[in-house]
Amino acid sequence: MQYQQTVLRQISPAALAVLGSMDMAYIRKVEEDGTELYAIFSADGHRLGEEESIEVAQIVSRQNDLEAFLVN
Repeated sequence: MQYQQTVLRQISPAALAVLGSMDMAYIRKVEEDGTELYAIFSADGHRLGEEESIEVAQIVSRQNDLEAFLVN
């Protein structure tokens, strides 16, 4: 555990920002053309897609091996 903490402290801020970004996504409600959708974004902010319900957005995220988090 001590070794892991030491190694993590030596990671640059840029590398730390990327850490886990391939495994995480976030879901946020958006409005487009008067329609509410749930957009799925990668951890670095790239829009991956959108769905009509939060449940479907979560399922799609899991099917693509992403741990999704709902944000406002």
